[in-house]
Amino acid sequence: MASIFQKVSEVLGKFPWRAVSRYFGEFAIVFVGIYLAFLLTDYQEELRERKVRVKFYENLIREFDSLAGHLELEEQKLLKHLAIVEEIEKGNRVIIPVSDLIFAFRGGIVNAAFEGGNLEAIDSRILGAIVTGRPALETLDRSIEMFNQLTTELLPIQMADENCCYDEEGKLVPHLEWYARLTRQIYELNRLLQIIVRERAIPDLEQSKQALE
Repeated sequence: MASIFQKVSEVLGKFPWRAVSRYFGEFAIVFVGIYLAFLLTDYQEELRERKVRVKFYENLIREFDSLAGHLELEEQKLLKHLAIVEEIEKGNRVIIPVSDLIFAFRGGIVNAAFEGGNLEAIDSRILGAIVTGRPALETLDRSIEMFNQLTTELLPIQMADENCCYDEEGKLVPHLEWYARLTRQIYELNRLLQIIVRERAIPDLEQSKQALE
């Protein structure tokens, strides 16, 4: 038995413990270095992603702020058309003016997010506001285009006969009732979009941007 322990002791004594310890230490250093490198890479990617999202939100805020400003300017034009509608409904025979309404918003950033499949970059609340607003924007665009075309076509008819638009009782003839209907529709869409942009989209964008900074 003693000889067995002696042989084991001799074997263990010949085992290169120092070399193994040195190699293990080097391996541990390399492992820790690689692990820290992965952590740093993940952190840098997250940081880059946060910066990209912040920049995206900033651009959206500018785009929506521009839209809101445009809608506010167009609202002043619509109020003039509403005043004419009121005069018509009072029985006054007024000339229906050519529309100077403009729809200048093309939503480059919003469209890029939808068409490029980058919706994950948009907070769910903001996405909800955009989804709610897009149909209204499209309807507003079509309504303004139609309104402008109809009022333009009506002008030469009115110039030829100033009473062409009214019946004997001073009411707008049925085939021109679109003027009051479209005027109110466009105005209501304009107001709806202002509320969505000013009270929902921009505040949510500001909040999301601040959370990332």
